[in-house]
Amino acid sequence: MSQSHPLREEVGAGAGPQAECKRSLLSVIDSRIVPQLMRDSAHAGTGPGPEGLHFSPDPSQIAEFARLCFQENERAGRQYLDRLLEQDYALSEVLLNLVGPAARWLGDQWDQDQIGFSEVTLGLVRMQNVTHDFAASDRHPQRHAPDRFRMLVASAPGSQHLLGLTMVSELFAADGWEVRVEVASTEAALFAAVQSGWFDVLGLSVGLAEQLPGLADLVARLRSHARNPGIGVLLGGVALTPADAAASGYGADAVCLDPVAAIRVARRLAMRTPPAA
Repeated sequence: MSQSHPLREEVGAGAGPQAECKRSLLSVIDSRIVPQLMRDSAHAGTGPGPEGLHFSPDPSQIAEFARLCFQENERAGRQYLDRLLEQDYALSEVLLNLVGPAARWLGDQWDQDQIGFSEVTLGLVRMQNVTHDFAASDRHPQRHAPDRFRMLVASAPGSQHLLGLTMVSELFAADGWEVRVEVASTEAALFAAVQSGWFDVLGLSVGLAEQLPGLADLVARLRSHARNPGIGVLLGGVALTPADAAASGYGADAVCLDPVAAIRVARRLAMRTPPAA
């Protein structure tokens, strides 16, 4: 674990105040390092189907899984998930209720100087890989019908979190959707993404409360730029609460905080408009 990481050469020490440096590093991890390692990762694994028991991990389980992801044994994190799935917990519940919070735990521990940069990077990469492997192994080929729906998953500009977007995209892919994840740092890039192809549904993650006042306007402009004039819009993310379920306030079709429910709602929205010509 002593080999140098290319990110150290890109950013370097002394690039600014510690807090600013950490924010910059996390941004680079999300937007560049993790996607690069995703392309190089293997796409193999075995896992159960999506049905199963509800899983709500306690803080000690979240911390234990996060620590396993940066240990010398690269399979430790995967083996931990295997044990949970053997207890009949639902795959979607495990991925979204454990992996996401574990990634946040890594960031919090780094911010508190409890772990180092190498542990954060290694942990995030392994979480990303295990998420892809489990979800890919759970896909059902019989669902890949000619009328396969297409979905664009993105963050509202300013609240990018690639790991969370990828977990959601993998769950939709497991349900038979064709999914594109867009890492757009500006509204213009997001507009270009919805215009670049025919998408039945847009899933937009909102991570900052400060983004809520302008959210309705953003949704309206996304609809106007979309190639599909009847595109369905689903909102999610940590900035939204159950009280936001009245999505009409933001101009969306629904606010879905439960990924399983989001798949059902998205399918209903996708079926209401004719496919692309």
